[in-house]
Amino acid sequence: MSRDFTFLKTTLFFTFFVLYFSAQAQVTSVNGPSDAVSSPPASTSAVGQVLAPGNNISLKIGNVSTASDIIYQWYKMDNTGTKRLVQSGSSSTLLETSAGAGYYTYQLVISNSNQCSSDISDPFKVFVLPALAPTVAASKSTVCADGTSTSLLTANPGSDKYSYQYQWIVNGSPISGATSATYTTPTTISGANTYTIRVAYVLSTSTTGTANQTITVIPVPAKPAISIGQ
Repeated sequence: MSRDFTFLKTTLFFTFFVLYFSAQAQVTSVNGPSDAVSSPPASTSAVGQVLAPGNNISLKIGNVSTASDIIYQWYKMDNTGTKRLVQSGSSSTLLETSAGAGYYTYQLVISNSNQCSSDISDPFKVFVLPALAPTVAASKSTVCADGTSTSLLTANPGSDKYSYQYQWIVNGSPISGATSATYTTPTTISGANTYTIRVAYVLSTSTTGTANQTITVIPVPAKPAISIGQ
């Protein structure tokens, strides 16, 4: 009786062990960032990579094994801080299409057919930027050509969480030295003029957004001369 009970207990424990680790090894899908709330990195060196919105996340292991029985287990942190197995197999690379701004955090474990596993890798963080959609406001849409009035243009990049670079453009040509968030229009260019603000992230200067504002310079009537009437 005691032997049967011991056998049953051992069987139940083994069954639980198998089911538990099978569940742990189940591949799940984790969409979107691991952390969409925390502040962006202070610099590109603070994370593994900074990506423009919509770009693919492509990861690989630096020291690929030549053995044929290697299993690569890729983990991703979900938005609750839980590590999830998102890919398991013979591929030493991981590809994911980013879906939203924030931190995407990954780790990797390597195992062989003898069930010998490496230590889990250090977390690798990818930060995906949000799309840039700046706006520009003008204090006046029309100004007088004699310089008695001007228009102050003010760019709004859309978020104060990031650092930006600015470049003002008039009628398609960059304005030398106009690299702040505001610009006062001159009155030397007559007619309707299109002013464009091009905003770029300091973290990724190739990620840009633009906005336009039209300012019209109105000719000033000629100085009148008074004569004797009839």
